Amino acid sequence: MKRFEKNSPSFSVQEKHEKLGLLLKELVERSSEGAVILVEGVKDAKALKSIGVSGKICCIKNRKIPLYDLLSEYVNVKEELIVLTDFDRRGVQLAEKITRYLEKYGKHPNLTFWNRIYGFLSGEIKDVEGLSSYLKHVKRRYRKHPLSVMLS
Repeated sequence: MKRFEKNSPSFSVQEKHEKLGLLLKELVERSSEGAVILVEGVKDAKALKSIGVSGKICCIKNRKIPLYDLLSEYVNVKEELIVLTDFDRRGVQLAEKITRYLEKYGKHPNLTFWNRIYGFLSGEIKDVEGLSSYLKHVKRRYRKHPLSVMLS
């Protein structure tokens, strides 16, 4: 799979929601197993917590330390690093910058969640914080849908 791939096969609405539900369930599991999720801001972290992510979430923007100093703290950690920046142009650039820096030191961050969410929801949401409102919309519209279980 290519990195930062926008084009994905088109899915029916039901397939998209089922795949997204499974993906988010896996993200919640990885987080509970110790993976660190790198997001842009506090609202992104809150959105992930609202869908059940309970592990460590690191907000990388608007910090008092430069990005590369912050990332240097994660170069030697054993935990999996999951990059989940926003899906706009700046988010793509930031994800690429994070990945290049970490890979320079032999740490390979997980971009699978980013790529899949971007593929499923391209054009529907532009940022991670939009996930929680998207899921609420899905719950209202598809009451008996598998994603509604995550929101109960």
